[in-house]
Amino acid sequence: MPSTNLSAREEADAKRKNELDHTLREFGKSAIALCDVMDQGRFLTDMELLFIENHFQVVQMAYVRWKRKHRPVPLDPI
Repeated sequence: MPSTNLSAREEADAKRKNELDHTLREFGKSAIALCDVMDQGRFLTDMELLFIENHFQVVQMAYVRWKRKHRPVPLDPI
């Protein structure tokens, strides 16, 4: 008799997707909040600028690594 419950793997996949969705929403909110602060023309200290730049670099490096890993392999034309 088939189980109506999700398998453990399906439950784990669903949990990871929910966590990713939450993380992306929070990242988007933070990016918008940062844009709002910067649009106000407020002066940023050297430490604040360094903090922002370091975080941009961390996100960019992680994205580039992810993109290399998940980029579709091009097909060789014959």
